[in-house]
Amino acid sequence: MLFPVNRRLTRTVTLAASASSLAVSLVACGGGGASGVGGACSTTVPGITPTEVKAGMVWSDTGPGAATMRSFRAGVDARFHVANEEDGGVYGRKVTYAWRDDQADQQLNLSAVQELLDQEKIFGLIYAPGAGTQSAKLLQERSVPVTGIASDPVWLGMNNMFSWFYLGNGSSTTTGRYVRDQGGTRAAVFAVDAIASSGDFAQQTAASLKANDVRVVKTFYIGEITSWQTVAQQIKANGIDALAGVLMPAGAAELLPELAKIGVTLGDGLKVALMPLGYDNSNLTQLGRALAGVSIFTDIQPFELDTADQRKFKQAMSDFAPEIQPPTQDAAADGWISADLFLRGLEAAGTCPTRESFITGLRAVRDYDGAGMTPDASNDLSTNFRQTSTCYSAIKISKDGSRFEPTSSTATCGDVITPEQMAALNQRS
Repeated sequence: MLFPVNRRLTRTVTLAASASSLAVSLVACGGGGASGVGGACSTTVPGITPTEVKAGMVWSDTGPGAATMRSFRAGVDARFHVANEEDGGVYGRKVTYAWRDDQADQQLNLSAVQELLDQEKIFGLIYAPGAGTQSAKLLQERSVPVTGIASDPVWLGMNNMFSWFYLGNGSSTTTGRYVRDQGGTRAAVFAVDAIASSGDFAQQTAASLKANDVRVVKTFYIGEITSWQTVAQQIKANGIDALAGVLMPAGAAELLPELAKIGVTLGDGLKVALMPLGYDNSNLTQLGRALAGVSIFTDIQPFELDTADQRKFKQAMSDFAPEIQPPTQDAAADGWISADLFLRGLEAAGTCPTRESFITGLRAVRDYDGAGMTPDASNDLSTNFRQTSTCYSAIKISKDGSRFEPTSSTATCGDVITPEQMAALNQRS
């Protein structure tokens, strides 16, 4: 799962997919999404021409999180290339996009979206993780279709915004159930005090743990940590046997060796250390030994399952985004699924798509397969936007730190914890 980051406007490019090579006549209206009656499709729909659908994307080309976001964009590029060059587009139209780099700046996120809508005249938006609250409201007001990973709670309940995963305002029992199943009973939760959304995630984690009778003994704020040795000593002194929350790979790689020095090893005194991200082979190369035995939750199926759909993704990344190495990164898969979801919406909108027909058609899909790459193989888009997602894939780093090992071939799921229930749980000591 990716955490919300925010962006700032800098420059525009378009996807390198030329529509000039496409010899297609103006399609006749028919089926869902028709804008006229017995004639040509309307020419007034933003971003729609006889040969092209122009989408938009806001992401961080520079600033915090830029490296991860490049992988996301590459996943989008690869999926659109497959659609355009191998599948002939959608109803004969190639899908391209204009983009803006917001440099992870929340204040100018809205400006980036406004420029894409008003100057670029985009049809819909693919959102890299971290949709800003104000821009999301604008997109809803204008009924602009949006696809992406809903890593910001603002997505919840937005009829025009589509995802296979919703962080939401509440929580789920999934994290706590996993920690409990691993033997954890006394947990430390990590939070980033300088980022409100990370604090929210820490609260979600704490509620999930408490719902499964795992006591939250201590909360550590990353911004206040000056010595991982001191943290290790406090963990041992408090009899903590589980770590969760915003525990990132770099921090875990410093903490776990310090714990081992004082006799607290993962799989023995420490039952589980759960990270919210880190499913990236570069972490194995750089930090693998230090992270041996750590668990990771992700919103995609483990690549180690090597399914036909995953092989298609890897081949496309090799063909169209070879700069991303290795291609098996969760951010790249998130981009691929986000683009696939946009294409599915265009199919549902019919031969003469409008924003309204896209939203209505895609919201009626009850069995979206997530491009064969999501934990849930049948996502009900008619209802999933109303509540926090509860299914993840759980992965462990092997004991020698050299590889990822799925804990199961099926998703790890739980039950929804409402915001009211979360508040009540977090009032417990």
